[in-house]
Amino acid sequence: MSGCQSRPVHGVIAVMPKSPLFLRCLVAAWGLALAGPLVAADKGAHDWWTNQDVRGLEGAPVAVTGRWIVLVFLSPECPLANASVPLLNKLAEEYGPRGFTFVGVYADPTAGRPVLRQHAKDYGLVFSTTDDREHRLVRLTAATYTPEVFVFAADGNRLYRGRIDDRVGDFGAARPTATRQDLREVLAALVSGKSGPFPDRPGFGCAIPEAVKP
Repeated sequence: MSGCQSRPVHGVIAVMPKSPLFLRCLVAAWGLALAGPLVAADKGAHDWWTNQDVRGLEGAPVAVTGRWIVLVFLSPECPLANASVPLLNKLAEEYGPRGFTFVGVYADPTAGRPVLRQHAKDYGLVFSTTDDREHRLVRLTAATYTPEVFVFAADGNRLYRGRIDDRVGDFGAARPTATRQDLREVLAALVSGKSGPFPDRPGFGCAIPEAVKP
């Protein structure tokens, strides 16, 4: 369906802007009215997300609550992304009550919405999902593969980009189990009071297909 065969994707992933203002710069370039300094946490901190008009598979807006947002790019056809779902579910259940909103982003333009709904059901996703087949969030974040993950503060400040863990190492070589839980480490650090941003961790996965031109 997507042409994704779990091939390693690395070259372009290494090009990761380090500025914590990365997302705000991209949003400003899209003309989404986010001029000025970072929004205070107690004054419209979720405005940047509302401006994206992110909607779930059923059409309702994806609401964000809490202090942080975790975006993970998914594809029904990517074995690596599918293998990550149990861990993502566990992290969402563990850290959701601690201030994190998890959102699964379906970005494969060749997959129909019924396929996406069925995938979310079959894999028992416990977090919200959104239809990004037109690649609004892909362009906004510069995501390149599934399952690439992004962690944002509620004001749009990017705190982390990269892999979930190191189960798939250099050049796509897989380990039986991960030796480093990168995403969990970031979430735990934020809960403990660290503000970030944290070092990006380039990963491997299935390339996100290009959006279908109208």
